Amino acid sequence: MHAESIKQCAQGRRIGLHLTSRSLSPHVLVALRTLNYEIEECEIVDRAALEDRRVWLVDADRLADFPDLDAMPDARLLLITPPDPEQEIDSRAFAHTTRPGRLGPVYAMIQRALEQHPRSTPRIPTQLSARCIRADRRSIGAVLSLSEGGCLLRTSDSLRKGMSLDLQFALPDYGLISTPAECRYTRRGNAGLAFASPTSDIRHSIAHFVTLQLATNADLAMDEPLRGARSA
Repeated sequence: MHAESIKQCAQGRRIGLHLTSRSLSPHVLVALRTLNYEIEECEIVDRAALEDRRVWLVDADRLADFPDLDAMPDARLLLITPPDPEQEIDSRAFAHTTRPGRLGPVYAMIQRALEQHPRSTPRIPTQLSARCIRADRRSIGAVLSLSEGGCLLRTSDSLRKGMSLDLQFALPDYGLISTPAECRYTRRGNAGLAFASPTSDIRHSIAHFVTLQLATNADLAMDEPLRGARSA
C-alpha cells in the first residue's frame, strides 16, 4: 500500500477529543476503542493536532478554546451539547447530540463523518436463544448479532423480506425482550431483522447491553497479556 494511503487510513480511524468529565455516558470511550477507533484527549488543540485528526468530538463548553476550522475544510466537528432544545447549535458542527452522549448517537455521528455507507448503531456478536411468533406459528432460533436497531437471526422459520413477526429473546441481566420486527433480508438461512417501533425501555436496555459488552471485551483484551505472563 502506498505510504500516503496508509497515512489516510490511520487518520480515518483517529478521533480527537476536547471534552469535559460529564460529556459522555459511562463506558462510551472504551466501547469506541473496542470498535477500532483511535481516540485521544487533547487539552490543547493547535493546528498540528487538527492536521493529525480529521474528526473531533468536542463539548460545547469547550468550543471557546477550539481553533478556527476555516483553514481545515476537511475537519469534522462532532458536538456534545447541553440538554437544552432551545440552545443554538454552533454553525461549525458537522453533527451533534446532547450530553451525556450515549454510544449509539456518538457512534452514528462518527460513522456519518467517516464512512461512505454509515451504520446507525454499533452491533455485537451474540448467541441468544430466541422465539419467533407469526400469527399462530411459533419457531425457535438464535440471535447471532445485536444492535439497538435490529439483529441477525438464525431460525428454522421461512422468513422473507418484508415479513413482520414478534421476536422474543432473553437479554442477560436485563430480562425478556419482546418486540415487533420486520425482515429486511435473508442470507444463507439467516434473517436480518429491524426492530419495529420498540419501546424506549427496550431500546435503552439493548443499547446499554451492547455498550457494556463492548467495554467488557476491551477489558478482557487488556487483561490477556497479564494472564499469559502469569501462566508463563
